[in-house]
Amino acid sequence: METQPSIKRKATAGMAWVGVSRLAMQASQFVISIVLARRLMPEDYGIIAMLAIFIAIAQTFLDSGFASALIQKKERSETDYSTAFYFNIGISLLLYAAFFIAAPWIAEFYSMPILCSVTRIVTISLIINGLTIVQTARLTINLNFRLQAIADISSTIIAGFIAILLAYQGWGVWALVFQGICSAFIRAIILWTFSRWKPICSFSYNSFSQLFSFGSKLLCSGMINTIYNNVYTLVIGKVLNASDTGFFNRGEHFANLPTRTVQEMVVKVNYPILSSLQDDNKKLVSTYQKMLTAPMFLLYPILWLMITLAEPMIEALVGRIWLPCVPILQIICIGGMFNPLTHINLNLLYVKGRSDLVLKLELIKKPIAFLILIASIPWGLIWMCIGRSIYCFIAFVFNCYYTKKLLQYGFMAQMKALLPIIVRSILMAIVVYFIIMLFENAWVKFLIGSLVGIIVYTGFSIMAKDESYHELKQMVEKKL
Repeated sequence: METQPSIKRKATAGMAWVGVSRLAMQASQFVISIVLARRLMPEDYGIIAMLAIFIAIAQTFLDSGFASALIQKKERSETDYSTAFYFNIGISLLLYAAFFIAAPWIAEFYSMPILCSVTRIVTISLIINGLTIVQTARLTINLNFRLQAIADISSTIIAGFIAILLAYQGWGVWALVFQGICSAFIRAIILWTFSRWKPICSFSYNSFSQLFSFGSKLLCSGMINTIYNNVYTLVIGKVLNASDTGFFNRGEHFANLPTRTVQEMVVKVNYPILSSLQDDNKKLVSTYQKMLTAPMFLLYPILWLMITLAEPMIEALVGRIWLPCVPILQIICIGGMFNPLTHINLNLLYVKGRSDLVLKLELIKKPIAFLILIASIPWGLIWMCIGRSIYCFIAFVFNCYYTKKLLQYGFMAQMKALLPIIVRSILMAIVVYFIIMLFENAWVKFLIGSLVGIIVYTGFSIMAKDESYHELKQMVEKKL
């Protein structure tokens, strides 16, 4: 059994690489999206967003929980890896064939003829992604987040550059289409070139059965969750129009940048590490507690700063044409405070091998979620976003139930640990709000507000002698 310092070193190194990867990717995507948003129209983003639910569902089917099953399994053979690989390839080809046939119906559903050809091209990425699922799982098991970071960053930057060139050549929505395909293709080349793993000519029905037994429940719960996460875009695209869909897509995109970064840092790194401790509940909870507060120490002030600076940020970075997405961004940021916590709690159930409880939770939560969505539709886009954020909190509370039952670390214990961070973040946002009222220019508000927010939050953390702040400071000083 590994010692606590060893586990902590691995977790820190892993989260550092995932953090570098996500921050570099998000920064790159942020710059790329700003350039593209100044060249493309909301309708172009709306067209791609309308396909989001179909692509997301297909991606969930493509994995079928096999990657998580490989990571959770204590002992894995080359046959296990190859079985999962050939299954992923077979599913990817079937999914692409299904999309090729269904493309005219998707275009007819939205009353947008261009979606037929867009669907048939953009879903090529499913076949490419099918080639990298096992590669990524193996790297995660070995805690090799460095190579994943290189592949993710490189593919994002190169594909983004290609999209910008196409956008300035007047390709419109096709710039976004080829951005996705190029990103998947470049990432696949890097992983296959440097991961040094090739499948063997073996497919085991016994191995498939074991992996599917765990993965099938994740597939069902993941499918339910994926449909819900993307159904808003489908409903907005059908009930409203492409412009509103584009505003929602961009507002959600900006709000999710920090949330998804932290979520991946915690979940992606913690899963293989905590899986090695699955038989020791005491050490599992102890390690989990230490991994909980540090990411939230960074996330909460960023989200509150984005809420406060949303209007000048959007106006300065992408232009006044995108200002309708400001309230959407602010509301989704509030819900985003609970999303990482929701996934972290589910992560503990995966670690314990209780994918059945994850499925049970989804079957309880999602009817509530869809009722909230249906009730909010008549009130318009803003109330739909409010309902979504309310559900984020409800989902977090529900997911804490089994964490409390199995590991004695439930909702109250987690909120107690996070409350000081939340309070300092809100106080920082109040100070920033009154400071930016002194200025008129959007760029000045955004830059001054960001600087003041960083200084004030850091000052509050020093005065409170926050443990996460001192650990982060020591880590940075050590690296420098």
